[in-house]
Amino acid sequence: MVLREGRHVTRKFRLGQSREAQDLDHRDTYSRERAGESKRRQQHAERLETGIEAHDAESLLQLPDPGPWMHLPEATLIQRHSQWVDLELADRSVLRATLGGKLKGVRLVCGDRVRYSAVPVEPDDPSLPVRLPVRGDGGSPEAQVVAIMPRRTLLKRGGGDDREPWQLICANADELWICAAVVDPPLRPGLLERAQVLALDAGLTFRVLVTKRDRASKKDTLPELDPLRGQGVPIHETSALKREGLEPLRALVKGQVVVLLGHSGVGKSTLVNALHPEAALKTGGLTKFGTGKQTTTASRWLPLSTGGTLVDTPGIRSLSVRGFDRGLLGQVFPEFPAEVLEDPLVWDAEDDDTLERLDLEYPERLQSLQRLWQEMDDRNPNQNVWR
Repeated sequence: MVLREGRHVTRKFRLGQSREAQDLDHRDTYSRERAGESKRRQQHAERLETGIEAHDAESLLQLPDPGPWMHLPEATLIQRHSQWVDLELADRSVLRATLGGKLKGVRLVCGDRVRYSAVPVEPDDPSLPVRLPVRGDGGSPEAQVVAIMPRRTLLKRGGGDDREPWQLICANADELWICAAVVDPPLRPGLLERAQVLALDAGLTFRVLVTKRDRASKKDTLPELDPLRGQGVPIHETSALKREGLEPLRALVKGQVVVLLGHSGVGKSTLVNALHPEAALKTGGLTKFGTGKQTTTASRWLPLSTGGTLVDTPGIRSLSVRGFDRGLLGQVFPEFPAEVLEDPLVWDAEDDDTLERLDLEYPERLQSLQRLWQEMDDRNPNQNVWR
């Protein structure tokens, strides 16, 4: 304390002078401070603290044992809200349910197979009789999810940091269709390579859907796709507006759960409307900056009358492969020898002698390999545990 003009004034220390990093990182510290000062100290603690261990990414995907609940009916989770979930039953009707206490911290995702139990719904007015809402009427939940079945497949992408190592996309899917427009937005081979990593990790069939094919000349063979053609990856060229290339897709989706993935503005919703007119999804164009307008804000489970299910996902800005196994790169980049796949960063992607030695048909693929290889091992354990 210092005396100034007859008043006691509390001296304010600069951040980092009054406390050590371990003190700044403790939750009790923040509870004693005002909101503004707490946030500044918290940010400073993140820069100082270096000893926090990273989370085990695989442990975050573990599910509780469903054994005690196998006698209960089974359903598919099609959407999760803040306090409840929507389930699709065997007859494809929709049931709203809450989550059992042991599942509140479990990471559920569209496509999960769950076991549920019917529960009574208490009326708001105790004098009124108990009412069970009609299925799918958007009212109160009429069941409780008590168990999650083991996932046959799990499609996920890398998270932002070790606090959230995975972002789950869909469970129990059969195929991943990556949508890429020829223009508006332009076709990006890097996105296709990343999506291929996701499909390989999940064990899904991988297909490329070229949208807006009518916007490019028929003479344009789309050479950006040649590496995938060489691998035998199925490529389907479509034009939803002209109804071209849709019939083969209708046949492929029968009896399958298909996930649609792509940048905003590539035409996923337009394609879904063409394959499933009952969906009537909102579609959008491009912003003034040339990026797609996002019209889908959450994954949509869309059962088709002809059989099969489409899962329409929100448009993505980036597709992280952080934390995935580098061994998958050998299947994404089969043209590279083992000595390159072992450590691509030692090879100079801009050196003509190096490229001539490797005899690459598509030299730019070396840079793509280096980016993915480096990102897969990108870890940042220096996170504030109380955030």
